[in-house]
Order: sequence, then structure tokens, then C-alpha cells
Amino acid sequence: MPQCSDFLVVLPETIIRIPQDSHLAWLRMFYALPRELVEKRPAYLEMPRNIRRVLGSEKYRAMLQSDSFLELVWDCYAWAVWQFFQIPHKDGTYHDIPGDWQNYSGDFPIWRMSYLILPYFRNKIEASEGGSFQELFLEPIEHDVAWMTFQQFSIFVEDLTKIIVEEQNWQPVIDEIWKNRQPEDYTGKNIQKRDFMRSWTHSRTIPTLSLEEIKENGTSISGEALYEIADPSAEFETRVLDKMKMEDFKNRLDETDRKILELRAAGHSQKEIVEKVGFKVPSAVSKRIEKLATRFEDFVSKEYGEFLDKHIE
Repeated sequence: MPQCSDFLVVLPETIIRIPQDSHLAWLRMFYALPRELVEKRPAYLEMPRNIRRVLGSEKYRAMLQSDSFLELVWDCYAWAVWQFFQIPHKDGTYHDIPGDWQNYSGDFPIWRMSYLILPYFRNKIEASEGGSFQELFLEPIEHDVAWMTFQQFSIFVEDLTKIIVEEQNWQPVIDEIWKNRQPEDYTGKNIQKRDFMRSWTHSRTIPTLSLEEIKENGTSISGEALYEIADPSAEFETRVLDKMKMEDFKNRLDETDRKILELRAAGHSQKEIVEKVGFKVPSAVSKRIEKLATRFEDFVSKEYGEFLDKHIE
């Protein structure tokens, strides 16, 4: 099973780690929703379209941590993905799933797949140019993420659905599920789809999709803990201390690592960093940043505590 790495943001004053099982990790996908879908929960129309303004407000942090936020994002994307799953016809051609999605049970494996695909969506967005949390945090605080039109969102979901289904080789699984559907797939007990998604997304890994596992066991994983996300907004004294902390940390690095952090904090993509530091592939930069984030956390909790004991009375 491939591991899900946390999202990492390198800023001039700190390194932010965003766990994939946090509410904040879904904010980028929220920003891609069109206004027409966000209107399903009107309160979220006023959510600032700038990550710093969201995290700098107690009100909006509470909205972000609400289950309503996750339900809005998950349900809208699952509904959109369902429109683009293709099922086999008797003549060998493929077409959209017939009928209204509400006619199908929440236990129907293809319906479950419309939720299972969402973490793959999120990782694709994070890896894209202009879609990462790094870029969100580097935007000026007065800048708003533009709304997608409904048509743009539809094209975006269709394209990503096709790519992920092909990459994960899901089409044979979908074919088999459709050919072997049962009466209860239409009229059986309807499990809480969001509860299924919530339990699954708290796993630290993306499971390999198996037809037998879906039909017999589902993919439910126990665990309900929500992670607290550090508020990047702080008082002036804290920001100064953070900059001192980061500068002291960078002084302990070799030239390559220091350059990687500085370039990333300045907004350079991993591809651009590869060219500037002489690595061969962007994944090498990603792995280096992950190691640096771990070293930074260790430094903050241990070495910097010792530094303060020596220099601050």
C-alpha cells in the first residue's frame, strides 16, 4: 500500500506540516468547488478564499473543523465523480450510470468508489502547478482564490476521474461490479456514506482497491481522531521568534538543503528547484523536503529548547 505523505509548506519563518487526515487538507478541494455547489451550505459562501484569512479567524477555523465542511466537500465531489464513471453495455460500449444516483444504495460498491477516489483527487491537485498548499500560503493575504465556473469544475472532475480510473486500473473492477449487481444495490439498507468516507480517510495509507474486499468487507477503518492544525497567524513577538528559529535551523544545514528551503519559500516549484540544485527528478526534492521537515520538528522540540535555555534569561 502506498504511503500518504503529509502536505508540507516551506515558509521563510517556518515549515508547516498538514496531515492528510485533517480538515485543513481538504481546503484546496473546497476552493475548486463552483459557487452553485457551495450554495448547498450557504454559510460556506462567506468562507474567505485565502488560507491565511481562514486560519487567522476563530470563526472560520471553527467552520473548517466542522463536519459540515467535510460533508460539503465529499458529497459534492462524490456526486460529480459518479456522473463520469463508465459502465459496460451489452454491445461492449461504455456509457454513464443510468438513473438518478439516489436510486442506488449507499452500500453499492460503485457508489463507495465515488468517495474512495477523493484522496487521489487531492493528491493530483497538490502535485499540479498552481494547486498546492505551498502556493496557497504564499499568496498575499488580500488575494482571493478565483471561483471555478460550473462548466470548468465539470471538465476538471471528468478529466481527473478518467486519469485516476486508468492509473489505478479501476475499470475492470467497475465492470465486474456492474455485471454482478444485486437487488440490495438498489433497495438495501443505505449506510451513511459520509461515515464510510470519514472512517476511511483517517487511514495513513491508500488501500489497493480489491473487488472482493469492497463487496465483502468494504474499506471501513476504525479511528475518529481529528488533528489540530497549528494556526500560522501569530502575534508580532511570535513571528519574530519563528524567524530566529528558522534562521538558526538553516545555519545548521549544508548548502544544498539551505538552498532548497530558500527556493521553496520563495515560491519555486519542485521542477524549478531540481534545475537549480542539480537533482535529476522532482521526487528527489520532495523526499529531501520531507526529511528537512522532520529535522526541523526535532530541532524545534529539542535543540532550540536548549538554545533558548542558554541565551534567554
